[in-house]
Amino acid sequence: MLLADALKISPERALDLYYSTKVYEQMTDPKYGLQLMSDDYILEELIAELRETQ
Repeated sequence: MLLADALKISPERALDLYYSTKVYEQMTDPKYGLQLMSDDYILEELIAELRETQ
């Protein structure tokens, strides 16, 4: 929901974007430790990655 709010898009679109990112891959792998980071930090990482891919 934070990503949807930040980008002013639907929650469904935000999920589609999220699942296609490296941040998602890192979230599912404990060796990166992203599970321990705050929601705001993860949101910043997501937005940064999405900007890089545009």
